[in-house]
Amino acid sequence: MKRGQVLRIGLFQLAVGAASVIFLGVVNRVMRVELGIDLFTVSLLVGGGHYLGALIAIPFGHYSDTHRLVGYRRTLYALGGTLVTAIILAFAPHVAGWVSQNQNAVGIGLGFLFFLVEGIATFAAGTAYLALIADLTTDRERGQVTGIVWTMLMVGIIVTGVSTGIVLKVYSFEAFVTLTLIGAGVLATLSVVALIGQERPGALAEVATPAGAPPLTFGRALQIIVSNPQARAFGTFLLLSMFSYFMQDAILEPFGGEVFGLDAASTARFNAYMGTGVIVGMLAGGLWLIPRFGKPRITGLGCWLMGGAFALLAYASVKGQASSLPLAILCLGLGAGFFTVGGVAMMMDMTFAAHTGLFVGAWTLVQAAAKGPAAIVGGAIQTGLVNAGATAAQAYAGVFVFEGVGIVFSIFFLLRVGTRVFQQQAESLDRVLAQAVD
Repeated sequence: MKRGQVLRIGLFQLAVGAASVIFLGVVNRVMRVELGIDLFTVSLLVGGGHYLGALIAIPFGHYSDTHRLVGYRRTLYALGGTLVTAIILAFAPHVAGWVSQNQNAVGIGLGFLFFLVEGIATFAAGTAYLALIADLTTDRERGQVTGIVWTMLMVGIIVTGVSTGIVLKVYSFEAFVTLTLIGAGVLATLSVVALIGQERPGALAEVATPAGAPPLTFGRALQIIVSNPQARAFGTFLLLSMFSYFMQDAILEPFGGEVFGLDAASTARFNAYMGTGVIVGMLAGGLWLIPRFGKPRITGLGCWLMGGAFALLAYASVKGQASSLPLAILCLGLGAGFFTVGGVAMMMDMTFAAHTGLFVGAWTLVQAAAKGPAAIVGGAIQTGLVNAGATAAQAYAGVFVFEGVGIVFSIFFLLRVGTRVFQQQAESLDRVLAQAVD
């Protein structure tokens, strides 16, 4: 892909980053703080509905492989999902307000369905988008393309975080509505600009089947995934590594306040340290390191860095060394950047022939399954350790040790993954299954 084409397709991720801040940051905060909905209900509606939508990823990825829409296999599906997400974003304040006035089974149930549709639309669009990038890039290009595109995701998150602080400096429902309307408009507009013209109608390969064999059914597609040892190893790696990393999402800032007595402004700077490390890691990894050392090595390097960063956080917690926090969090972000750019590029490699959407959907579902419960488990471990008699510092250290061990252990499964072996095994199994049902 040419650099201009990469930057343009990256606008989609920039818009997604902006929308994620509003959906998973602003909307849930307003529902809890300003509208007074209890935290469990907010988590169930916003987080539960969003991540449950990831169940669509595998069947939808397979559907986009096998069913063109006006000649397109990816573009119109990605645009359709994004436009639905934008509409839901625009109506989110009104639904949140209605739920706050109807906190009963019916109100909560309808609110959950609203956010479930958001999750389905988001993951459908994301699956088609990742499959499109995989379709348009070669193995050698994917590291660089991933580095640029995921850096634009971070830019969208950072810019929206700053903009949100300006728009909602003094909260009002009108300002909340304005923010979501602007976000919906940006999401829809940038997605159209990013995707139109990237895919030529009819250009991408159709699903190939032997002469006389029936088309690839969804059941047979699932059997290809489950029966492939490389796919199982890679899925286990993603699940364990991402679960271990995202456990810190809900505890890092409370950790700074509770253990070291840092104020809100100081713990908010944790995001700056983390974001700086992530961007440097993604750019350096995608543009320089992956072309020289390969995706698996850089993904593994990211895991080792994250494991070391969690060990440093645990040490700082037990010893009360606040001065170590910036370095530890910066290293955590740097490792996450290497891990992200390498892991996403490997995800695109862990596909074959015309079944790109199927496998991208599988890896997307694994990510969601890891990220969804991770924050809950992190908080539960910390609370459980405190209830067992540990100090707050020891309890947080225990969580960080758990995360570090999980990250390092995931490397064992990464070492068992070979993308070329996977492709050969998957294609061979596809042929065998096709002949078996002929």
